[in-house]
Amino acid sequence: MKHILRFFTLVLLAVLPISLFAQNSTVIIEYMKVPQGMDNDYLQVEQTWKKVHEKRIEAGVCSGWQLWRNVYAGYEDPYQYITITWFDSYEQTFTNLWPEDLIGEIFTIEEWDELMELTNRSRFLAHKELSHQVVQADNNEGGNLIVVNKMRIKPGMESEYVNMEQEIFKPLYEEGIKKGQRAHWGIWTTWPYREDQPRYTAVDGYKNAKQMTSGEDLLPDVHPGKTWDEISKKAAGAREMVSSELWELVDDAYPEE
Repeated sequence: MKHILRFFTLVLLAVLPISLFAQNSTVIIEYMKVPQGMDNDYLQVEQTWKKVHEKRIEAGVCSGWQLWRNVYAGYEDPYQYITITWFDSYEQTFTNLWPEDLIGEIFTIEEWDELMELTNRSRFLAHKELSHQVVQADNNEGGNLIVVNKMRIKPGMESEYVNMEQEIFKPLYEEGIKKGQRAHWGIWTTWPYREDQPRYTAVDGYKNAKQMTSGEDLLPDVHPGKTWDEISKKAAGAREMVSSELWELVDDAYPEE
């Protein structure tokens, strides 16, 4: 039972309220495929792009930026790196995301052309998606490792699954955060989405690998009388895991405090 809190789940909502877009965090996620032998060039490119992201954050274009590494991905996998641009709301993503005047403050025309050439040579954008936060349990400290689970909810089980996440898993994860077993947890939904795309993602955050693999079973304290066997069966009847990945934080940029 020691590792039972590593049981990751995902919520699927049949209809997403419009108010959710305005009230909750929104991210643009870009999945980058890097050619073999180009990792150092790509990371150098992202260090240069970071200057642009910092200017965008200062101007209020976005609220944060992160670069993650897909830890166990190889060159034959669809992507090896992920960038996440954070916004305070869905509406913010409709602003001018790349103001030319900000870019002109950083680069000459020659430097910009050189950056674009190296960018195009060191990676290509595998795909991009917009995701909105649905549920969260957060200590606001962030984490250096996240487990990213993409799942599909079985037909007709949306309400049951949402109730289970809210009533069972969120309190467990909140207690785990208080006890230092994890850094954060959240449910995200992708919209717009492709027909073949899992719409919802569960994200578990940890400060380090030790935190990710340790911790006591909190179920008896948080939900007396419930068993993991009945919870696991209920979850299995409601959802299907599509993929599970481990991402490691490489770099980030946030507003100065």
